[in-house]
Amino acid sequence: MTRAALERFLFRFDKEPGLREAFARGDFSGWALSAEEIDVLTGRDLATLYQWGVHPLLIRNYGATVGVRYLDAYAERGLMSPPVGQGDDHQRAAAAAADKAMPKK
Repeated sequence: MTRAALERFLFRFDKEPGLREAFARGDFSGWALSAEEIDVLTGRDLATLYQWGVHPLLIRNYGATVGVRYLDAYAERGLMSPPVGQGDDHQRAAAAAADKAMPKK
């Protein structure tokens, strides 16, 4: 994997219409991307990009450009905790304790 090349690609992806057109054709020539990276990009697999350590802002912009909500992709892979009140009892107890500790107005 060539993370530097992958991040360069993602940095330019949402800014350059020609790059998006090449992406739509499956043309990644000149980018030094591995077959695995190309599969992840064409599969719009934002969770794998996150797991690889790609910068989150690059993932967010790529996701928005290809029509995938990055938070949904992370949640589907189990990479996010559920919102407070929807998780396990420990989360609810922690939220209740935090509420009690907050000064009342």
